[in-house]
Amino acid sequence: MDGAELDRILASASSGAQRIEWFGALLAKESGLGSRLAIVGGSAIEVYLRSDRYVSEDIDVVGDRRRIAPVLEKWGFESEQGRDARTYWSKTGLGKVDLVGSAERAGLPSRMRGTKYGPVRLGPVEYLIVRRLMRSGREHDLELFRQAEALAVDYGPSLDWDYLRGQARYEGVLPLFERLREQVGPVTPRRK
Repeated sequence: MDGAELDRILASASSGAQRIEWFGALLAKESGLGSRLAIVGGSAIEVYLRSDRYVSEDIDVVGDRRRIAPVLEKWGFESEQGRDARTYWSKTGLGKVDLVGSAERAGLPSRMRGTKYGPVRLGPVEYLIVRRLMRSGREHDLELFRQAEALAVDYGPSLDWDYLRGQARYEGVLPLFERLREQVGPVTPRRK
């Protein structure tokens, strides 16, 4: 697949969330990484919240850079150095891709989603919730707390609440977690 075909496919997406899912599925396929590539961070939050409540500024990807970079280059992305000395890949009309690492460190399995272009793996919701709580506490930003809350409300029955509590304690945001838990209310776990 060349860059023009990628542009055509992504332009037909009905939402930013769908565009990210399709991009992740196509990148996983083209790079040969399959399920070893994951969309994480704010990009995963955008997919989970369906773009109507949160829009990411870039696409965060976990995977082997040596396999991903040539595909991005073939698709017309250009590498650029960010203020933070990180390398970002950008393409007019598609924005930036941030290759954030080669392995996930969340401690929980990612979630797979099917798309018309193949499966895409998304970072675990629990990890995203804890990260949002951490940033909310550090930056005193209520909107970041609201994003964690929206994720917890939408995915509450399927979340590992023990993991969330343990990570919140470890990261020093247990009071924020307790506030979140109180606001979400009782959750009946889904049967496996």
